[in-house]
Amino acid sequence: MILKHLKTQTATLHQKTEEDNLAKFILDHSIDVATYTRLLQQNYLAYARIDRILEANSTSLDENLKMYADAVKSKALAEDLTDLGAEIPQVESTTEQFSSAYLLGLIYVVEGSMMGGLLIKKNLESCEHLKDKTSHHFFGKSAPEVMQRWKNFTGAVEAKPYSEQEHQDAVDGAHAAFMIFKDSYSYS
Repeated sequence: MILKHLKTQTATLHQKTEEDNLAKFILDHSIDVATYTRLLQQNYLAYARIDRILEANSTSLDENLKMYADAVKSKALAEDLTDLGAEIPQVESTTEQFSSAYLLGLIYVVEGSMMGGLLIKKNLESCEHLKDKTSHHFFGKSAPEVMQRWKNFTGAVEAKPYSEQEHQDAVDGAHAAFMIFKDSYSYS
């Protein structure tokens, strides 16, 4: 129930955030290496910022969600940037404290983003300017792997009841995550 609430309450911001995403150039197959590098850097900034928040709040995170605060996405982006010989943006640590439900909202956006990553992965093969980049760590996950992780995440979330306040805190966390992404898209 909380996931459905999150989806409806974040739909508009989600759509607005995607308008600034350089991934649109993968979808139309026009992306070049410089733009792809910038896309990876922008995504690294967003995922790493969220990772820092989750890391600073690890003791507040519900036990069943701790496995999703694994920084695996920012690590994969760092690998891709290293392969390209590109700069990995610096991200500051944080000490800000948030509720577990707020953190759930952050994780919801991060985990959900990987579903869109499957569409991007499919289109990468058709990007002429990226033919020399044969391995993609971030966009390289298989559909079954991504789908299984999403299924496990939704099962872990829906196994617990949430109060009305926790629903709102989760929406606030998801909104914050989308704003982190939106802000990172200005990195050049």
